[in-house]
Parts: sequence; structure tokens; C-alpha cells
Amino acid sequence: MAYKDFISELQKKLEENKQELGYDKMVFLEDGATSSDMEELSVIRETNIKYHKTESDVLIGDYIILYQYKGKREQVCRFDCGQLYRKYEKGGWTAVWEQIRSAIDSSRKFMELGIMDLIEKNEYGSLKDKLFIRPLNFNDHRFELKDHIYRRIGDMVLVLYILVSDENDGKRHDVLSVKVHKSSIQAWGIDEEQVWEDAMSNTYIMAPPRIYLKPMDLLNPPYHRGAFMALNSDITSLSPLEVPTVTTTAQINGAIAMFYPGVMKRLAELFGDDYYIAFTGTSEARLHKKGTIHPRDILMRIKQMNKTFDPSETLSNKVYLYERANQEMRQMEL
Repeated sequence: MAYKDFISELQKKLEENKQELGYDKMVFLEDGATSSDMEELSVIRETNIKYHKTESDVLIGDYIILYQYKGKREQVCRFDCGQLYRKYEKGGWTAVWEQIRSAIDSSRKFMELGIMDLIEKNEYGSLKDKLFIRPLNFNDHRFELKDHIYRRIGDMVLVLYILVSDENDGKRHDVLSVKVHKSSIQAWGIDEEQVWEDAMSNTYIMAPPRIYLKPMDLLNPPYHRGAFMALNSDITSLSPLEVPTVTTTAQINGAIAMFYPGVMKRLAELFGDDYYIAFTGTSEARLHKKGTIHPRDILMRIKQMNKTFDPSETLSNKVYLYERANQEMRQMEL
């Protein structure tokens, strides 16, 4: 099926399944679209930022947008037609419907949980325990972050989020969350440093740090395995030849473990030396004791991994060095 025919057929199928899918309105926006209507223009700008990391008033690509309404609330599901067409070519309509249904279900759940109502109440006490921090690549998210709370570290960024839901059935781990807007911090009247400390503490409790010495150790490990920060941990040193993986018990967004208080320092103690850090994705970091490998070789592997895996999982394109003497991590210019 040709691409244009696919788009027409997709719109037809969406309309036929409107009641089953539970959306209220469908809009098709064609490549090159723009608008004098500020609301439509805002959708175009947000879509370009979300999918192309670019600020533009002219749409890049074809998109189908499904709207869901609940009272005064509006929830938007965007679908890149080009990406759906590639799914269709590989897996047929089954693959396309799987993605669409998953997105709509998540969107509906987001509205039903009423998190936006809770946010608008501006009651810090009600949201405090839902705060957490997530690592992202700065360049890939720089436009969408301008009105939100974050801290930049090299080519990475740690972002403040509110947890909406966290479901893990052992086969699939789904996390729904929303970034914290700068206006929320102002409305709470709480010092930003205190908010950040609360969020980091929550993140640590939700997903304690772990270190695994073998790739197979990451596959459904028992809770206590790799608990190197625990009191009386049996991990007392790291061999210079080992390339351990640092993550969390949840593993999703596990690279945040490197930024927990005391973690980098403890890893230097275990190595007994400085070490290189390769953030091989948002879920993990891999360590190399300084002097055991040239940092350019690490950089080459990082770039290769970033080309191989889903771009949304990319955290960094750089190599970092933790220096034990000054207890600091710095980005290396290679």
C-alpha cells in the first residue's frame, strides 16, 4: 500500500472505530501546514518540538491528532503518520493498532487519575510524595524544557517530574508522568532546593541504586543483588578489569542512580581510583577504571549504541570522568 493510501485508510479505520477507541475528535495535519489560529499554531509548534526538536510554525511531516475530552479537560494523542506507515510495512495493521490503542489508553488513564486537578490545587503536601527526577538528553529536549524545572549536567539534564502512575506486571513496565512547570514551584511557595531534595529522596526510595558485574545479572535480578550502597554490602571492591553497569532496581530511567547522593564517591572507593562513565542510555551507565581503556574507544561504543537503539533512550553522546581527589564528575572533550 502506498503512503498516501495508507493515510486515507488509517483515517477511515479510526473513524469506524471511534466509539471503541473512545476519542472525541480527529484532526489530520499535512506536512507544511500552518495556521493563523493561535490554538492550532500552538499544536503545530508543540508537534515540531516533540518529534523534530525544532521550533517552527510550519509543520514537519504528516500527523493525525486525536482529542479526548472530560469536562473542561482536553487530552491530545499525536501520531506521526510516517512512523505508523513504517510500522505497517513491518507488522501490518496489528502493529499500527497496538501503538494507537496503547497511546489512547495511557491518555485516558492520565485524565481519569485527575492529576491535573491535583496540580492546579497548588498544594505541595498533596504532591510531595509524587515528585521524582528523570534523566534526559539536553539537546533532544531543550525546547520543551524551557518552562520546566531541571538541572543541566554536561549534555544531560535531570528533570523534575510528578508521577501519575507506575505499573509493572513483570513483562511490561509503564510509567505515566508529567514535568513540573516553573509556575508550580512559585505557587507552592517552597524553596526550589527543598523541592529538589524531596524529589531526589523519593526517586531513591522508589528505585534504589544497583551495580551488576555481568550483563546477565540485569535480567530479573533478586532485589538485594548489587546493593552496593547498603550497609554491610558484600561488594567491597571492583576489579580494574570489570565493566560494571550501574542502574536501579526499576532499571527504567536507571541512569539516575549515578546522581544519587554519595553514589559516585562510593564507586570511586570501590575502584580505588578515578573512573570513566559511559551513559549508554537513560536506563544505565557503564564504568571503566581509568587507565584500563582509552576514552576515545568508550566514546566510539557510546555513539554506536546510540545509533542502534531507540533515540528516545539516548542520554548522552559524551564520556565523563569522575575524579576521586576533587569528588567531581566532568565531561571529557574528545
